[in-house]
Amino acid sequence: MTSLITDDADSHGTPASANVAVDDTVDSAAPRRGPLQRGFPQPRPAPPTVSSTLHRLSSMASLRAWEQRSTPALMHQAILNGVNARHAAEAAHLSVDEAHVRWANWAAKRLAPQYPGMAAELSVQQFLSVHAAFAAALAGEDHR
Repeated sequence: MTSLITDDADSHGTPASANVAVDDTVDSAAPRRGPLQRGFPQPRPAPPTVSSTLHRLSSMASLRAWEQRSTPALMHQAILNGVNARHAAEAAHLSVDEAHVRWANWAAKRLAPQYPGMAAELSVQQFLSVHAAFAAALAGEDHR
C-alpha cells in the first residue's frame, strides 16, 4: 500500500526504508534519491511565519489569562478542603503574599451579590475561613 504522507511503504507493502537500505548497499556511489524522485512527496515543516508566531503569542496570553482567573478559585477550594495556605500558594508557584492578594481580589468580587435579590457566590463563613488560613500562613503559624 502506498503512503503519500509518511513514506512508510511502497506499492508492494515493503517499508521505504528497506528499499533505501538495499539501494545503498547495492551501489554506495549512487547519489541518494530525493523525495520527489521516488514518486511521492515528503512532508516538511513550514518555516515559522509572522502569523504563526503571533498565534503562539496569542495562545500563551490566553493561557496566562485563564491561569490568573482560575488560580484563586482553585486555591480557595483547596484551602477549604484542608490544604495549608502556604502549600496552596506553592502549588500555584506564588508567594503566600501574592496568593493572598490574588485570592482576596477574587473573593471580594464574590462576597457581594452580582444581581439584586440573588445570593452571593461566596459565603462570609468561607471567606473568613480562607482568610484566616492565609493570615496564619503569613504569620508563620500554619495551623492547617
